[in-house]
Amino acid sequence: MKKIRWLLLWMTCVIIFFTGCSFLKEGGKDKGQIEEKEKGMTTNSATTTEMKQEEKKLIAIDAGHQEQQNSQLEPIGPGASEKKIKVSSGTEGVETGVPEYKVNLQVSQKLKKIFQQRGYEVLMIREKNDVDLSNRERAQIANEANADIFLRIHCNSAENSLVNGALTLCPDSENPYCDSEMIEKSSLLSELVLEQLCRNTGAKKLSIIRTSDMSGINWCEIPVTIVEMGFMSNPEEDEKLNQESYQERLAEGIADGVDTYFEKGMEE
Repeated sequence: MKKIRWLLLWMTCVIIFFTGCSFLKEGGKDKGQIEEKEKGMTTNSATTTEMKQEEKKLIAIDAGHQEQQNSQLEPIGPGASEKKIKVSSGTEGVETGVPEYKVNLQVSQKLKKIFQQRGYEVLMIREKNDVDLSNRERAQIANEANADIFLRIHCNSAENSLVNGALTLCPDSENPYCDSEMIEKSSLLSELVLEQLCRNTGAKKLSIIRTSDMSGINWCEIPVTIVEMGFMSNPEEDEKLNQESYQERLAEGIADGVDTYFEKGMEE
């Protein structure tokens, strides 16, 4: 009887011992799984951060014209026989007398600040008026930086002082210097920027002009739009274009158009 008791006791101890080992082994396995899971979560977090950095868009902004005109000639596009002057000094306000190149830079600087606040990277083609950069060179700077889009900021002028409003320009469908994808994206960018600019400022919405003879467009390899913010030949619009508050609204409207452009691109 005693032998049977000892035998039962011995078997019970053996069972308890192996059960404990099994529990410890499984517990170690669970801990390892948790560590792997935590490691995976850390890796995923780092990857997400990297993706966000990769997705950050680079916007090239060209404040049109410059203080001194460069009347030397350059081809209007790659391989073109037709030539135009490298860059002009632009127009000036009929009411204020302020040169266009100054207004263009003022709005561009406001635009830069807004874009940076919205998480974009910004490349300014010029940040002062005393430069010498041709239209071809400006486009090439944006190309070489691999910018996502190129905004060319301008003011307009007309012989008729009653003409007012905003418009944009982009390559036409037959442009021999731009590929079809770039033409399509430039058209969309021009449409959305014009829409939001006019909505935000109340400026008269004119049209999108599609062209093949603008050097600043033809040398581009990325989506581009020329934004003609208003007519400095119109007294009322000239005064507006020189107002700090109106420039802010112009910049906000252009930025809203760019936001919409990238949103549409992500949906596609």
